[in-house]
Amino acid sequence: MAWKERFKQYGVPGFILFLIISLFSIYLITNDSDLLKDLHKKLSNFITADFFKYHEEKSPLLQALQFILLILTYGLFLVGLVNAVLIIKNVIMKKTPALLSGKADDFDSYLDLEDKLGDVLTAFDQQSALRIIDEKVTIFMMSKHTEIKRIFGLPERQIEFVWYFAGKNNDIELVYLKTPTDLESVAKLINSALDMPYVRVQESAVNSRMELSESPIRQFISVRNYGQLKLGLAVFIHKDNIFTNENLKEFTYYTSKIILLGTNNRFLRQFKRKKNAGN
Repeated sequence: MAWKERFKQYGVPGFILFLIISLFSIYLITNDSDLLKDLHKKLSNFITADFFKYHEEKSPLLQALQFILLILTYGLFLVGLVNAVLIIKNVIMKKTPALLSGKADDFDSYLDLEDKLGDVLTAFDQQSALRIIDEKVTIFMMSKHTEIKRIFGLPERQIEFVWYFAGKNNDIELVYLKTPTDLESVAKLINSALDMPYVRVQESAVNSRMELSESPIRQFISVRNYGQLKLGLAVFIHKDNIFTNENLKEFTYYTSKIILLGTNNRFLRQFKRKKNAGN
């Protein structure tokens, strides 16, 4: 349990410190220390309980006990105040996407990604040539890949990307700019993710599956639209222990628009053309 671990870490040193303060307080009070008496009087002014008030007629031992309890009371108050501040900070940070709490360069890269998507939609609206539209979709895909690599802090050789959509007869069609190392495992992971009723699916230990124990893929995460499959993106990581709470939050933020991209029929048709053209 967490409290046991904390006790092991701080219990003995804390007890020794408490013992030293107690002995020091008793020594000062029994030796008629004016400094400690004045401090006792001032500290007790902020507490209404009469037990903590300083009284000359009380024994030095009782005065020492009162002073020690005062110090502990103020100490607990300070610890509570610090914990309250930390809790508020954590709540605020949880409500703030990791991207917005990061570097300005990360925010600029997100804006650049939006621009790339805007270029694709503008090309649709202007009824540009298919070659131009395909080029802009490819640039958007590459930008998306680049940002996800940055989020997880991985080089090209340790991460792969596969986009997928529903084909004929409920078959799942795959689109990729670079052929995955283990295409069979890629298909298994995507199919298993689609068996779950979630927009985002992740696996932190792919090799724990018997049928994937020899696969180079170590971790997997996927995001797609709500409801019947339109369009999704799967990320395959060839390294263990990459996922953290922070990078998963940022991944969620960066990929939020994918949930809606599949509802754009023009965008979806272009992915199907890329598949028909052999990626």
